[in-house]
Amino acid sequence: MVKRDSWRCPSPSYEHAFETLPAVPVSIRRPARVAVMLALAHKIQNAIDRGVVRDCADVAMRLGLSRARISQLLDLTLLAPDIQEQILLAESVDGVEPMSESALREVVRLEDWAKQREVPSLYRG
Repeated sequence: MVKRDSWRCPSPSYEHAFETLPAVPVSIRRPARVAVMLALAHKIQNAIDRGVVRDCADVAMRLGLSRARISQLLDLTLLAPDIQEQILLAESVDGVEPMSESALREVVRLEDWAKQREVPSLYRG
């Protein structure tokens, strides 16, 4: 009687070839924290506009945040549209945030979108 595996030709083992390859580091990418905060701000503003919530105080109570924090978030929606787009596309790589929310608050204080665009790069670098 012939063994079941006897028909196979002996072949070199390829398992060792893969073990010797160096491990490729994989970067962990996720949306930047400020991008998440800006998206939340738009969601809050949308809820206020539709009448789902009365005002900032109502949102603050429901989310367990202060009214001041809600105001800070909603202020992000006052940034120029192209700056908002840049923020929403930003990614955190390996836990390093590309920009800080406090830097954006400084830009928000400039009410004119043209002046906001004149601010040097918001990216850390």
